[in-house]
Amino acid sequence: MRKFDLKNRSIKSKKRELDEEKETLEKLREETDFEKGDYTALTVAAFLTILPVVIVILFLFYIISTSVFS
Repeated sequence: MRKFDLKNRSIKSKKRELDEEKETLEKLREETDFEKGDYTALTVAAFLTILPVVIVILFLFYIISTSVFS
């Protein structure tokens, strides 16, 4: 019986930790003020980060598919 109680406590404490973390993130999100060009800069940075990876994956898919179906 004691092991079961310890598992429940650890699950509850993890859930409490996650709830506290969510609250902290929400407070930080509310306190953060974006400047005029921040959204555009974040969008461009995301595209510059993701686009090369997508291009490499598509290129590998093209190479593999042409070698298999040729």
